[in-house]
Amino acid sequence: MRIKKMMYILAAGSMAFSGCTKDFKEINTNPTLIGKDIVQPQLLFTTAIRGFVFQSQTHSLIADYAGYYKNPASGNIFLNRDWSNPYNTHYRTYLINLSEMMRLTESDTLRRNQHHIARIARAMVFQQLTDCYGDVPYFDAVKNVEAVIVQPKYDTQEAIYRDMLKELKEAYDGLVSSPTQLSLGNADILLKGNVDGWKRLANSLRLRMAMRVRYAAPDLAREHIQDALTRQLITTNTQNVKLATLNDGNADNANVFYTRNSTSPNNMLVSFTVTDNLKRLNDPRLPLFARPATAPAAGYRGVPLQFEVPPNVPSPYQTDSVSRMATSFLQPVIDIVVMNAAEVFFLRAEAALAGISTEDAGGMYRQGIQLAMAQYGVAGAAITSYMASPAATLSGTDEEKLEQIIVQKWLGIYYNIYEGWAEFRRTGYPRIWTGKVPGDTEGNVPRRLTYPVAESLRNGPNLNEALARLAGGDKLMSKVWWDKKGGLPLLHPKQGQDFPE
Repeated sequence: MRIKKMMYILAAGSMAFSGCTKDFKEINTNPTLIGKDIVQPQLLFTTAIRGFVFQSQTHSLIADYAGYYKNPASGNIFLNRDWSNPYNTHYRTYLINLSEMMRLTESDTLRRNQHHIARIARAMVFQQLTDCYGDVPYFDAVKNVEAVIVQPKYDTQEAIYRDMLKELKEAYDGLVSSPTQLSLGNADILLKGNVDGWKRLANSLRLRMAMRVRYAAPDLAREHIQDALTRQLITTNTQNVKLATLNDGNADNANVFYTRNSTSPNNMLVSFTVTDNLKRLNDPRLPLFARPATAPAAGYRGVPLQFEVPPNVPSPYQTDSVSRMATSFLQPVIDIVVMNAAEVFFLRAEAALAGISTEDAGGMYRQGIQLAMAQYGVAGAAITSYMASPAATLSGTDEEKLEQIIVQKWLGIYYNIYEGWAEFRRTGYPRIWTGKVPGDTEGNVPRRLTYPVAESLRNGPNLNEALARLAGGDKLMSKVWWDKKGGLPLLHPKQGQDFPE
């Protein structure tokens, strides 16, 4: 019995942080949370969601790959390295907690909503994980302590996506508004147990995932996109799913941008991709995303990736001549957006453009822009002016229209780094200028992360089976299953110049 109780402590993950909700201190200090018979599912959920959402902004290299950020301290970022995270953190903290919550609530009729909410959250975490690496352990992973598989099989990304889409659909159908259901209440730090909110998030996530596989499995994408469009979605900014950081003295709950800026203010630099697109589009969000350089007449200048300064030539990107992240992102308390209405409308615009739906692509596109701008506090007059500009109307070939949609989506989900990187890989947009430092990718933004080095020791045979399916092997430029669009990567118009500006 002592061993089983200790295993449940491990399964629950790290529970030593504080302050995620007003009630969290009380929940966190309960000394009896050690056995299956008394463990509280809501605590597992709080732990997993808090960690997952907060970590979504901590991996600065992913932010570089997404085109949002440039950390001058990172050096050559196109090198093979030991990507033990997010692999380890996702399995050992978020997925094990959510899977255990699912098991604890599966047979409890009063906790059916809690069960389905855990299914939704688990699919969201697994999507981020498989999008990063490709094939990962899924069906054999994070089992009950009595049925744990020490060396889990790696499942194909296709099989994982098919199951995640099924899970989200079934969880959506399973959620019910009933006074007899036990709510997660404040332990649900995203939506306070709101059933309508979780249904909208589940279906919006399904729309996102279905679009992700559009080029790899068009029939699967069409099936789920068309069905998702008949159900509840996130359609207003009041329905956006987000989590606020805390200014409670606990570094684990703090805004990572605030913490970094406090210790290394010269490293919070905006990328050239951000300023390039905002200036090109004459977008009013430019001063909301970036600060002008301090050097006179430098203006808004983002820093490009992998640029190389010739010998005896001063760098054109000195500290005072580049833009830093806007101060609104550097406050102790900010909202980390998990999914917003703007993204949903851009997904709908792409579906219409592709002929998957009968909705109006141009109308969906315009609504997405307006929602994204309103979310970031753009003044109404500025939004009206922008909506009258050519940037707010789809034009050109279907591919040119797709580029417009994805660039606006990329801006609309600003600093959702994993999604920004995934959309760049899936579509080729936004076009990211890269310099002449080749790294291990011949100067290209990586297409995936390499597996942790330790996996070859702890799960070698199954890892080797997965690698045999991966064209190109365990390399940064090997493509995951859904990365099927032809002609990628697309070159930036100024690619090949010593510097983009």
